[in-house]
Amino acid sequence: MHRNTYTRALSSDLEIRSSGDGRTVHGIVVPFDSPTLIRDIDGEYEETFKRGAFARSIAERGDRIKFLSQHQRTSNPLGRAVLLREDPAGLYGEFQVSATQAGDEALELIRDGALDSFSVGFTPIREAWNRNKTERTHYEAKLNEVSVVSFPAYEAAHIAGVRAARLPLLDSAQLAARLGLLKATYGL
Repeated sequence: MHRNTYTRALSSDLEIRSSGDGRTVHGIVVPFDSPTLIRDIDGEYEETFKRGAFARSIAERGDRIKFLSQHQRTSNPLGRAVLLREDPAGLYGEFQVSATQAGDEALELIRDGALDSFSVGFTPIREAWNRNKTERTHYEAKLNEVSVVSFPAYEAAHIAGVRAARLPLLDSAQLAARLGLLKATYGL
């Protein structure tokens, strides 16, 4: 049986967390039970992913899922998944972005809000179409990769944030200099 490979994107607001390494991107990658209008080689239809759709992928190869930019399979990945799990809201993922030129550029675009969306490359395993082929439900899909993209298909999920690096410890002279700058700038 021939299986098509698809990509789906997700988007919304960004949060920068104060704890972490500064190179981990996280959020809902695929929302569950959230019908979305899709236009692709199969036509125009509403698509829904059910909880459990990615359970086998997570169990068998979750730590080997690559994190790409714009589904570019011919260039080096930006990083890889460090955590994938199915939550009631959807497939949640955390992705370690490698310290490379491409990784640094992607992180800067994410922090600026220029890139705020996830997209998934997947292969349908177990799915159902309604009678007139206007609704498609995925019960199982092989997760091939997760990408950061410019334009999402799914608005219900997004890059939720980046775990920011901890601030460095300052000695008293550095702290005094920063406080002096704040006082001068803001009249404190």
